Amino acid sequence: MTDKRTEGENTTPDEAAPTGGDEVTEEQLEADNPAEEDTLKMLDPDAAPG
Repeated sequence: MTDKRTEGENTTPDEAAPTGGDEVTEEQLEADNPAEEDTLKMLDPDAAPG
């Protein structure tokens, strides 16, 4: 059986979307200050809990 879900549709926590919604956006995200760095770390599903 083929999985016909579209990206982000009915995903489980193990199938988390990239930070920012897609991989291209995730790669383009850059923090301008320490507060933004903390926010990006918090939003990153691949980051270890702090």
